[in-house]
Amino acid sequence: PPRRPRRRGRRVSAMPLVEVFAREADMPKIQASELCHFLQDHFGVEPGVVQVMMSVVKDLAPEPVYLSLRAKGTPPRKEKVQELLAGIGRYLESRGLSRGKIRIELFEPSQQAVHS
Repeated sequence: PPRRPRRRGRRVSAMPLVEVFAREADMPKIQASELCHFLQDHFGVEPGVVQVMMSVVKDLAPEPVYLSLRAKGTPPRKEKVQELLAGIGRYLESRGLSRGKIRIELFEPSQQAVHS
C-alpha cells in the first residue's frame, strides 16, 4: 500500500472533518475544542485526527444549524453510521441544541490526500 505522509515525525491519519454552520444567534454554545474532544472519543481516534470548524453564516434554511461530517469509510464506521449520527445528536441535544441537521459522508480512503 502507498505510504501516508508524515507530519512532524508522526503518521497523518485520514481525519474526520466536521463543519458546523449556523447564524450567530443559533450557533451551539460549545467551543470547537469541546466538540472535537467528544468526536475523538465518539469515533475512537487519537487526538489531532478530528478537525472541527464552526462557521457563522449570514442565513441558513430550513434548519437553524447544519453539521456536516466527512470521514474515512472504514468497515466499522459503515456498519454503525446510524449509531454515530444518533450519538452526535444526543451530545448536541445535551448542550441545548434541539434542532438542526447532521449529515455524515463516508469516503473511500484511497480518495483522500493530505498535505501539511
